[in-house]
Amino acid sequence: MKQMLFISVFIIYSFAIYSQPVSKAGIEESNSSIEKGNIKADNGDWKGAVNDYTNAVGYNPKNASAYFHNGLAKQNLKDYRAAIVDFSKAIYFNNSDASSYYGRGICYFSIGFKEKCCFDLSKASELGNNDANQAIQNYCN
Repeated sequence: MKQMLFISVFIIYSFAIYSQPVSKAGIEESNSSIEKGNIKADNGDWKGAVNDYTNAVGYNPKNASAYFHNGLAKQNLKDYRAAIVDFSKAIYFNNSDASSYYGRGICYFSIGFKEKCCFDLSKASELGNNDANQAIQNYCN
């Protein structure tokens, strides 16, 4: 019973956050945090990158790019389940993002969910991600 109540409160809270308008300053701070995270990611500092991308989400909870980059960083840290959550949020805010479907598909494969992997890779391919075609051959045939 307590678990159901917690889940219900969490869902309501999540929708409340996503429905709030984002200020111009919040958008700018979010984009700046992504840039900082990208520099850390380029240098292999995945934990530092996650911190910056998480800050970006805090400034703008609707920033699909922040979720995508956070997913990539967590994937590189082999935290596949957390990466799936971030890729899923990126898809929620931009359902035509082939790279998020591709990343989520690879993470699904990494934790043993082949059917979900192949679905996402197919969607990524349909949306134009060329790497997805090779991944489909490797993981789905």
